[in-house]
Amino acid sequence: MNMVAYELWRRRHPDLIPSVRKSLERLVLPAPNVLNSLLVLLEKSPDELRAWALDPSIPIEDKTGVLALLEEDLPEALIAILHSFISAAHASCETAPGLKTAAVYYVERLCSLLLKHKERVLSALPAPLRSELRDMARKMIVATAPNSSLRAALLLQFVGQSEDAALLEAHRPAEPILAGAFDEAARVLRGHQEE
Repeated sequence: MNMVAYELWRRRHPDLIPSVRKSLERLVLPAPNVLNSLLVLLEKSPDELRAWALDPSIPIEDKTGVLALLEEDLPEALIAILHSFISAAHASCETAPGLKTAAVYYVERLCSLLLKHKERVLSALPAPLRSELRDMARKMIVATAPNSSLRAALLLQFVGQSEDAALLEAHRPAEPILAGAFDEAARVLRGHQEE
């Protein structure tokens, strides 16, 4: 079902809305599901999506599904709404170190989306939002230790500061491949200090 939804999202068109609605009525799918996420993206304007992403009454699992589709294909017109998803992720990290599984998965999905589209997204972020991302990544690394979030570490490499290298080293996973990625991110961050 995910592959079908991803393909429909790539071909997005308002004419798809009735078909997606009918499919949701006919199929017995657990909530949340990728078709609901597709419907959210097809039906809502960018302003409505911003408000939806920030609405604390919307289950985080639903927001995660929308991020999965945006990771697959991020239209230029929707890059600006990522600010709301970042702020929601930052707010979900405020409960660190006791992050719930759904919040961890949401932040992981957001990190994945940002890393996939880093050239288009990360450089365009204003300083306060980069600071939110940095704080979120740091909290995520600490909250998910001892198997710290690889995606958060990689994201920190782009939005972090040289002093974040010590955090990466302190929460470096034991697994050699992951440890190597953490070491590389720390090396890049230390390079910021030399510049």
